[in-house]
Amino acid sequence: MRQTSGPAKEPADAVVTDIRRATRKHYSAEEKIRIVLEGLRGEDSIAELCRREGISQNLHDRWSKECLEAGKKRLAGDTARAATSDEVKALRREANALKEVVADLTLENRLLKKHDRGWGGRRMRYPASEKLEIIWLVEQSHLPTRRTLERLGIPRATFYRWSDLYQTGGPEALEDRPSKPNRVWNRIPDEVRSQIVELALEEPELSPRELAVRFTDEQKYFVSEASVYRLLKAHDLITSPAFIVVKAADEFRDKTTAPNQLWQTDFTYLKVTGWSWYYLSTVLDDFSRSIVAWKLCAAMQASDVTETLERALAASGLDQVSVVHRPRLLSDNGSSYVSGDLARW
Repeated sequence: MRQTSGPAKEPADAVVTDIRRATRKHYSAEEKIRIVLEGLRGEDSIAELCRREGISQNLHDRWSKECLEAGKKRLAGDTARAATSDEVKALRREANALKEVVADLTLENRLLKKHDRGWGGRRMRYPASEKLEIIWLVEQSHLPTRRTLERLGIPRATFYRWSDLYQTGGPEALEDRPSKPNRVWNRIPDEVRSQIVELALEEPELSPRELAVRFTDEQKYFVSEASVYRLLKAHDLITSPAFIVVKAADEFRDKTTAPNQLWQTDFTYLKVTGWSWYYLSTVLDDFSRSIVAWKLCAAMQASDVTETLERALAASGLDQVSVVHRPRLLSDNGSSYVSGDLARW
């Protein structure tokens, strides 16, 4: 008998069965119900219906039986059934969403309670107890760490630094360390400070600068003028400077007794939005407190001042009569008022 080499071939029936199993169509529950209902209508025979849908009659009979049993249980009041995979996924998504909502509400409730403490404020300093409370709150929250920290207003770098300190050193490691150094490196020793004070008492007429120079020359120890000043001020050895305080008067010494004796003039800045700046030149009578003349100018020049004064003379009638003394002019000595052009005018 001749032997064949190579692997044995599978029977043709097995190959066909495997192909059918791999290419078998999967029907949803809705499609199964539709096929069963079409069979119950009786418009086509079961065999023709199965050929059209590509299923066997045994499979159709099994679907019909399952459909009738399910309907019977439903009518009998039995609502229990097996959930499909899509329903299970939907329920899981809904459960996760509900957990996030509950976590949000819980976190919001705690934040409302901690609002008076100022959680989340800029440059907020937290005691060790609150740092530990924040760490527990983030670890127990169903929300992601990043989202929880955003709601709390805590930077992630700050939280992870607290967490590392807590894991390595416990709650005691969360205590704030004083930022002030234990000793200032350039602090003047107490012995030298006492010598400076003694020298200031021996030479009370010397200023802090002169004391600093004298002490540096004699003791060969450099001290700055500012250090000497602060030391003397701390010991109440700084005398107040001899000066006279001059206060501004509340009113003019020579008051006006009639109109046109003293005119006050000035510019007022006016900004026109979307255009430019304009300047309102006015002349105010000191006695009557009324505006004698005004002019809206695009600049603050001496010519603008002279035109305003000419309008004031015309409005008051002083340009038509001869007067012994024209009105005195009071201004803020701006550039346009102290210019040579106005002086010549």
